[in-house]
Amino acid sequence: MKRLCVAGSVICLLMLTGCASTEIKDMNAYNKVTLRETDKMPSKASLSGIKPRIVVFELADKKGSAAGDQVADAIIKELNDTKNVTIVDRTLAEKLGQEITLAETKGRSGYTGQDVADFAISGKIVSALAGIQYSAPSSWTDDKGQAHVNPATCTTSGKISYSIKLSQIPSLTTVNTFDAEASSANTQDAQFFLYCPAITPAAAKGILSQAADAAVRKIHTALKNQFAPSGYILERRIKDKDNIFKISIGRPNGANEGLKIQILTITTDTHALTGVTSTEQVKLADGVISNQIGDSFSYVIVSDAAAADKIRLGDIVKIQFENSFGDKVSNMLH
Repeated sequence: MKRLCVAGSVICLLMLTGCASTEIKDMNAYNKVTLRETDKMPSKASLSGIKPRIVVFELADKKGSAAGDQVADAIIKELNDTKNVTIVDRTLAEKLGQEITLAETKGRSGYTGQDVADFAISGKIVSALAGIQYSAPSSWTDDKGQAHVNPATCTTSGKISYSIKLSQIPSLTTVNTFDAEASSANTQDAQFFLYCPAITPAAAKGILSQAADAAVRKIHTALKNQFAPSGYILERRIKDKDNIFKISIGRPNGANEGLKIQILTITTDTHALTGVTSTEQVKLADGVISNQIGDSFSYVIVSDAAAADKIRLGDIVKIQFENSFGDKVSNMLH
């Protein structure tokens, strides 16, 4: 009941919040302005838009949940949603999977096999529990004195947790790790008096499958942002105090109206003692993709005029995925 109340509060809050407009009604009303070039302009190779190749291995499963393959398939679906990756068939990268296992168990580094992927995702099911619980019937009387009976119920529940690792190929360096845990439950009227029958293997697999889906949903936004589409600033247009920018991300590469983006620039710094020069990406502004989207471009709205003045030709643009309303409710309930 407490979870339902919290979910209801979130629903009301989101309904009252509303959304900013993403519509550009008349492009001709905006005037082009000259943009200065950023300090480090993108290379031809970076402009080619080559998508990273990723292989997702079935999670090791010593808990008997049969969810290792399902979690892997769910991860593949989320990555494909970015429209910015090429998924490699895991059967073509068997040796790579073996090398990753050796790296984990024996501390080996580097992969010298066939060039099949740029990144690999591997992991394991940490825990997987399923069971069934009996709840006795109960009765209550309403304000009008009428009696009511709640029947006995059997609740099938499952809880699963897993850990995955993102490795860069061929170094096998760990780029990031993700851990997730979720539970799921189904309640039905009891078919027998005073007890519930033992959970069947099929029922256990089914409820753990639901929990595994919910667990993937908890990390999918962070995982997608790891491979979010990126591009560059191409043009600026102004109308009064309104600023819009043309970027090199089109519909086939993941541009959709309403998606939020970050605009960044590359800065360089030389260490005062060592003389070593390092680079860093610094955020300049936030924006949102408008309704003006083509195959090789889209226009983003930047509402902060002061931040817009800092943006230059060739600055980096990255799409930022966010949890949907459904994600937030699901994460609360699981």
